[in-house]
Amino acid sequence: MTESGNMVVEATDDGAVRFRTAIGGDISMRRPFTVQALGHPSEDHGYDSIEHEQGNLVARARVRVADGTRLTLTDTIRGYEGFARISREVLIEESGESAGVRIGLEVQTQVDDAVEDAWQYFIPGALYNRNDIDGDGREDYLGTYAQDVRDDKNGLLAVLARYPSTGATFTLSRVNRPTFDTAIDSEALSARFFVQETDIGSLGTAPVGDGQVVLRASFPFSEETTFSLDTDGTGWAAFAPNYAGAHLVVDYELRLSHTADLTDAIWEFVDLRFDQLGTKRPQPGVAPADALEHRQLLTQLYYRAWDRAENPRQPAGYLVHFSPRTGDTLGSLIEFGFSGDQTLLAFVQTVWGLEKRVPLYVDRAAAVIDFFVDHCQLPNGYSHGIYDPINDRFTHWFTGILMPFQYSTSVEDARHYVGRQIAEALTPIAAQLREVEGNYLRTMCESIYPILLAYELNPPGHESWLEAGRRFGEFLLRTQAADGSWFRAYTPEGEGLTSPAAWFGDGYTELKTGTIFPIPVLTALHRITGEERFLDAVRRAADFLIKTFVEPVLYAGGLNDTTHIKSVKTDSVGVMFLMRSLWKAHEATGETRYLDAAVKAAKILASWVFLWDVPFPEGSLLGRSGFKSTGWAACDVIPGGAYLDNELLEFTGDLAAIAVAAQNRRLLDIAEIVHHGMQYALSTPENDHGYVAPGMQCEGVMTSYWLSAPDETEFSGAVAKRKGDDNDTCNALTNGQAAYGQYDLRERFGTDDFTEIHTRIRD
Repeated sequence: MTESGNMVVEATDDGAVRFRTAIGGDISMRRPFTVQALGHPSEDHGYDSIEHEQGNLVARARVRVADGTRLTLTDTIRGYEGFARISREVLIEESGESAGVRIGLEVQTQVDDAVEDAWQYFIPGALYNRNDIDGDGREDYLGTYAQDVRDDKNGLLAVLARYPSTGATFTLSRVNRPTFDTAIDSEALSARFFVQETDIGSLGTAPVGDGQVVLRASFPFSEETTFSLDTDGTGWAAFAPNYAGAHLVVDYELRLSHTADLTDAIWEFVDLRFDQLGTKRPQPGVAPADALEHRQLLTQLYYRAWDRAENPRQPAGYLVHFSPRTGDTLGSLIEFGFSGDQTLLAFVQTVWGLEKRVPLYVDRAAAVIDFFVDHCQLPNGYSHGIYDPINDRFTHWFTGILMPFQYSTSVEDARHYVGRQIAEALTPIAAQLREVEGNYLRTMCESIYPILLAYELNPPGHESWLEAGRRFGEFLLRTQAADGSWFRAYTPEGEGLTSPAAWFGDGYTELKTGTIFPIPVLTALHRITGEERFLDAVRRAADFLIKTFVEPVLYAGGLNDTTHIKSVKTDSVGVMFLMRSLWKAHEATGETRYLDAAVKAAKILASWVFLWDVPFPEGSLLGRSGFKSTGWAACDVIPGGAYLDNELLEFTGDLAAIAVAAQNRRLLDIAEIVHHGMQYALSTPENDHGYVAPGMQCEGVMTSYWLSAPDETEFSGAVAKRKGDDNDTCNALTNGQAAYGQYDLRERFGTDDFTEIHTRIRD
């Protein structure tokens, strides 16, 4: 037995290893290691010997695998204060017939009277609580809690399982960060199981019966069920080259603790991993002020106004939806909110124009807002989201990654743009949506909120802007339910949409994810008009958010688009908007409960952020450009951390404000690495990424594989992409959100220099 602090590591009579703590809760290595040769079944093995050496347990095994490979394994295990380190070394002494081998590790919980359905899980960017927003008792996406995630999809290189009735919390993390990876070609992707030179492993969780779960690891990686290849969840795995003398080394850390709730468990883990991973402020090679200039100038390049002869409505907008490699706009749609973000662009261009004393920028921004106010909003306050200036009509629903459906007239067209898998998955829903008129509440709120901000900044002669805000405010008051909630989307008549359920929500919680958006609009209206009824609606909405999403850790519904399965999903963007809404509620009311809830949301948001730099294959776009993943957030749980997008850039001011209000330095550290790290994908004169102009930044980047089965597409967004790619899509939201976040920091703190902002927190 070896003991240090309160972690006890001991050998059992059956040749396994058990870990115990004084606070209760055990975990054991029932299957110390697994070995699989490529083309053969996985084999379970135990140790041949366990000895005490210099305060460590040293466990050894010498095995011959089914293919004839002979290897030795040595696990050096040591207990510390509440945790244990497992240093694993594997030496292949004699290779067999198989070309590759893979090694696995499993540790199993021992919780008395445990029930499988009660466990809470956390895999960064992939699994939050139980991923069961619709409440049907089944994981919403992969359909299983046996989930493994490649290291390059895991922003913390760690997994967690918690039993809520006792607070017992078990975590497994990889200690040594992966340092290299190689590209996986089409032949290997099609084969699914292949030999690869890589330092990428995987971590995961799985129920194992009797109410217990295992935390498990594989090296190289194995994903039993995953969307890395296709929408069917097909599994895949890599195998290390099998040759005499091959040496595999990987270190793990196992922790046992008690936590008050799942939010505390996740936050304590994030805080710990920030230090363990040595997370530092990224150095992207472009100063934030210069990045802002590049972004704003690019937006100006894509301004378009139609004269009366072309279109009597005289529409105006920033047509920013294109491939950065050509700069050619796809279509001529003017989209308000979400990926089009027209009024947000107009607001930040107004700020910029006033700062630079360039009336042209301000006037163009006013033309965009005037067009929306005069032509896109109905008398009842409802507003349209997408306008087609060529055909003078409003269209619905197909935004973001689904924008190509707007250009498609057949299934073949859609397949040409987005590939076979997405076309097959979404064409049936797209057919239903074409018969439904309406708009997302997110889109409407994102249209009106920047208009109110622009009005406060530049009110003379723009009373129509405030009137548009008031009309929408009345719409919100009429449609708010008695419990404080709103639907996700509405018809032009103000009726909440519920069908198709795959799009608008299955179950009450999903249907009411629209509640995360209106509070900033309502607080702005209260600030401008002084009318208390807007603040009353804020309180009801904030209370609903706390009860429905924050307390059970069931954040969802931020995105308007999806790759497959369902539109309403667990996503980081939902956490961002909910966090902002609770912070705005606190600012407007001064009530501490809303600040406390905003802090909880901010802590969960931090868990979506990468705290380390993923290695990229040599020759990939991200590898060539020197991209670093630290500070980027995973988008949603369907791709998990394979796909990182830009939306968190908009919320750095909110996150920093919450951190300062709560005197939480670590939250401010997170805001800082986001503010700097997310400039890495921006095209600059010094590092153009192969794009046609400075100021371009794709909507997202690929740190791993997602729906990567070979497919040919003209425009695929993030579909059919490989690790190290961008998603080949510039959307207006990217630069609009980045500029807003930077201006928000300056407005709140008088600076966007985090060295200065850190002085606001007392040590």
